[in-house]
Amino acid sequence: MNQKNLFAVTLIAADRPGIVAAVSKIFYENSFNIEDSSSTLLQGFFSAIFIVSKEGVDTEAVKKMFSHLEKTMNIDINVQEMSEAGIKPIGEHYIISVYGSDKPGIVNRVAEYLANREINILDLQTKVAGSEKSPIYLMVLEVIIDPKMMGTGWEDDLKKISRDMGTDVNIRQIETYEF
Repeated sequence: MNQKNLFAVTLIAADRPGIVAAVSKIFYENSFNIEDSSSTLLQGFFSAIFIVSKEGVDTEAVKKMFSHLEKTMNIDINVQEMSEAGIKPIGEHYIISVYGSDKPGIVNRVAEYLANREINILDLQTKVAGSEKSPIYLMVLEVIIDPKMMGTGWEDDLKKISRDMGTDVNIRQIETYEF
């Protein structure tokens, strides 16, 4: 029996209908299993990552399956073999919202603080809203707090960092459900 190989297939292209249909058709026609996926629209570009599996195939063979699609639909596709499944973090889930005047360094300051406290970022979304004359920067993070971090003052520290940057922050615990 062949070994089941796991691949991350990432793509980016100018948004238009049919991208997911074309990519998933290649997976289907070549007997891949889609293990996990996520996609989003960024500045008019569709981007996605698919974690897929198939027995007895290597990275070059997977790349070759997409070569026609890259040319005909002008999609930038990258394939990377995953050596092992990632570690699933445990802990309490929080949503952190940061908003204020748009300026360089907001993402870095918050992400650096979280990394230094070993707080894992699960999801990050940013947008510039408001007007060109008065832009408002919005950042929303889903994080997971290790139980050992509870009661250590991380929330107060993050609020101080936000004040120092001239932004507002909202931190709330959320319930999560597996599906």
